[in-house]
Amino acid sequence: MSPIATIADLLGSGLSPREIRRHCAPAGPWQQLLPGVVLTKPSPATRLDRLRAVLSFAGPSSAITGADALTRRGAVLPIPRHIHVLAGENSRKAHPGILLERTTRPPGVVERDGLRLAEAARAAVDMARRETNPRAVVQILDAVLMARLCSPSELREELRVSSRRGTALVRQALRHLYPT
Repeated sequence: MSPIATIADLLGSGLSPREIRRHCAPAGPWQQLLPGVVLTKPSPATRLDRLRAVLSFAGPSSAITGADALTRRGAVLPIPRHIHVLAGENSRKAHPGILLERTTRPPGVVERDGLRLAEAARAAVDMARRETNPRAVVQILDAVLMARLCSPSELREELRVSSRRGTALVRQALRHLYPT
């Protein structure tokens, strides 16, 4: 069972708002990770706990993308401080530590460790298009391809159907590394 719960879930299980506040107080056994999302264990939150909390916060149609989606599936990449999540275009939530990207094109999702992860090509393009360093873009593409999470043709297809915003370096690197 996940140690992440929403306030609504806790209220639905019979806890009162007062009991929840008491459990989340500085001396209590729980901690509120995000507005409306609680870690129901006394130990510090792990990255997995934080990922689950972000999905609870962002809503049921959200999916983790970028570095976390790729490393959870085997790619070797540095983990950024923020968590990159895709959410529906009507989502209005924001919070420090979360890179919430609204999208009209929900990603294909892979379930892993109770997480909804964007498919590899989408996660790679989402991560790479935020880079301004061409070497970093190449490292992202290499890591994804070396882990065999997707193929160059799947990356090309993702670039074809995605927004062109921020993809110039990604397109250039893909053409240079893996010419068609």
